[in-house]
Amino acid sequence: MIYKVASTLNEVLNAWSLVYKQYLQASFIRPNEISVFTFPEYLSNNSAVVVGENKGNVVCTASAVLDGPHGLPLDVYYQKELNQLRSEGRKLIEIGLLADSRGTANVNEIMDLISAISRFGGFSGHHDYVIGVNPKRMNLFSKVFGVKVYGEPKDYETLKAAPVVLMHVKTNDLEVNIRRAISRICNVPKSLNFAQRFKFNPNNFIPAVEFGGTIETFINIIWKQEERKAA
Repeated sequence: MIYKVASTLNEVLNAWSLVYKQYLQASFIRPNEISVFTFPEYLSNNSAVVVGENKGNVVCTASAVLDGPHGLPLDVYYQKELNQLRSEGRKLIEIGLLADSRGTANVNEIMDLISAISRFGGFSGHHDYVIGVNPKRMNLFSKVFGVKVYGEPKDYETLKAAPVVLMHVKTNDLEVNIRRAISRICNVPKSLNFAQRFKFNPNNFIPAVEFGGTIETFINIIWKQEERKAA
């Protein structure tokens, strides 16, 4: 498996297309015309997408977005908890949009994917990670990465009321038994070049209340702009 940072719009959309397929299959979302799923906060130059490729095919992906003026996707449900972290001077990074087409990915493979995207935090100086986790996976994330529950379970209405729990961990607070993960997160290999990641135009941010009805138009506009650049 080769992990790389998506550096073009096409690579980003291919990754989010895999997310779309996985979420649609799980009945988390409704179909849309472009077969892409993301959140508005990820359409930012403060986001990054990592893909895992096997023989040239994208088989897994994860994305991350740094905290900024527009907040994080999890602010919709956990703004109070996230504001508490912000008031402590924490620099937050949210990990999300995970998808894996292998179906039988083991713990090490999941760890490799999460560790790869987590390195964006080390690259950017954001060392407090938050993630929305299905309650069924709480123990896995707790044991492997040392993340702790930071919010009560809620229904994620954006994903058809799928249950979600806010979890949080600071890189330097990870337990001794996952120091291997600390090493992976803090030491960014040359193959994961976040400086070359694809960056959306920050001036094109779409508020969440408008996002559902405009994603197709927005993506198509960006796609046409990229095509003109290529020409």
